Amino acid sequence: MSIKMASLMKETGETRSTLLFYIKEGLLREPQKPKPNVHLYDDDSIERVRLIKTLQNQLHYSITQIKQIFDDNHFDFSAGVEGLVQKLDLFTGVRERHYKSLGNALEVYDLDKKTLLSYVETGLLEMHEGYFSDESWKSLQILNDLQKCSKSPKLLKNYLKCAKDLAVLEFKLGRELIEKDKTNNAQELFLDLILTLKPYIFNLQTKNEHKRRTDV
Repeated sequence: MSIKMASLMKETGETRSTLLFYIKEGLLREPQKPKPNVHLYDDDSIERVRLIKTLQNQLHYSITQIKQIFDDNHFDFSAGVEGLVQKLDLFTGVRERHYKSLGNALEVYDLDKKTLLSYVETGLLEMHEGYFSDESWKSLQILNDLQKCSKSPKLLKNYLKCAKDLAVLEFKLGRELIEKDKTNNAQELFLDLILTLKPYIFNLQTKNEHKRRTDV
């Protein structure tokens, strides 16, 4: 099954010039041209464009970085829940091209091996084949934050418990949402919830609670 440019524009909300730019940069495949003035795009083009928009708008990736991500990964845009898990791997930095080794991490962040590995074992930090994502550390400064929060281990422990409990619920409800939506739009909705609404709602409630307590 293939789709025309007009349908691709309608489904993604992107302009013709933007879509042609994506093709020029290699983010979208060249269309088939069965006859003059008829250009047909692969049926996964809609999901490709949506992923590009998510990477740009939610995670502020450049076109060059997105192109590298597409070159390094094979995404099955019709894979439902499994496809969503692959994208979440990407968003947490697991599939970054450049990695920092355990030895480098100990030196750069002035940590001992036991402390660093404890972050991994408890689920506070992810390790991929003996390496950590260098880019995710630079953008999120996750290790610096973990070191600061280690002064309040009770809070950190409860963050982790709440996150694990929420993950179970997210998986259950996310699977139901994705399996009901045969157009795959649910994946993009679910990613928006996870990447944007979830942190916003949590931070808003924290702010409201502090405000409520201090205003009493």
